[in-house]
Amino acid sequence: MEEQNVLATAGIVVMLLGAAHHAVTRAAALATAMPSAATDACALLTAAEVSTALGVTSLAGRHPFEGTTTCIWSDDPTASINNRRVTLTVISTASFDGAKSRGSSRVAIVPVSGIGDDAYSDGFKSHESPFLNVRKGASTIQLRVLNGGKLKELTLDEEKAKEADLGKAAAGRL
Repeated sequence: MEEQNVLATAGIVVMLLGAAHHAVTRAAALATAMPSAATDACALLTAAEVSTALGVTSLAGRHPFEGTTTCIWSDDPTASINNRRVTLTVISTASFDGAKSRGSSRVAIVPVSGIGDDAYSDGFKSHESPFLNVRKGASTIQLRVLNGGKLKELTLDEEKAKEADLGKAAAGRL
């Protein structure tokens, strides 16, 4: 009887160790899939940097919704689509890697050098504003310069250059 108790206890210990290993492995996988809550998107750029890029005096960045990993800068308090604005989102490494490998006939993925550890631009081939995706260490962000309708339209090359400048500044704070 005592031998059966020892075997039963050993079996329970092995099951518990297996469950603990699975929980730790799953937690590690989730940690790399989710953006870091410690990285506040609004802390990665200054209003002065955004103002220079947009050519207008930007207000401080703000989160459009409570609990979001996105920050928006604009010269308009409502960040209206009629105004130039910058959006920056802290994204997961899985999102960064997934988008990088998903080019298609409609979406162009273009490597960008000199920003963070890895960077690429992705955008619709219909010449809409591209997104700049940046990875530095285990942190990843996505940013975009949006023209708005009030000012002279930025060219695609101008948008990419402004995104690169902002991407370098943000990567320096990751």
